[in-house]
Amino acid sequence: MEINFSSDQQGLQGQMACFGFGVKPQRLLYDLSPSTVPLPLSRKYGEFAPRLPFEELRAVILSLGHTVELEESSRDMHRYRVSESAARIDVVLDPDPYGSGRTDPDGHQVGDVWSISLW
Repeated sequence: MEINFSSDQQGLQGQMACFGFGVKPQRLLYDLSPSTVPLPLSRKYGEFAPRLPFEELRAVILSLGHTVELEESSRDMHRYRVSESAARIDVVLDPDPYGSGRTDPDGHQVGDVWSISLW
């Protein structure tokens, strides 16, 4: 998880204000250090999977009564917007967008959630 702060928020001179946060599931694939998933979370929820398929996340969001709409695409990512929220979901479209070589079969795959952001 990343939490973003800024001292440049209007009306809050000299104070830090949170302007957004995000969850970065792409880090679970390669960062195997014990601090990647804090101990209290792994105790409560068990081992975290190394990747999050977008279709699984979309199904959960839809079951909660929201919609998920494609907002924009780039060379390597789709960005989706969750209705009635500030949530944006970046999903891998091309795991090798710059043609650097064969994609790693154990690496990121098309359809993996890269990040979830709230701004």
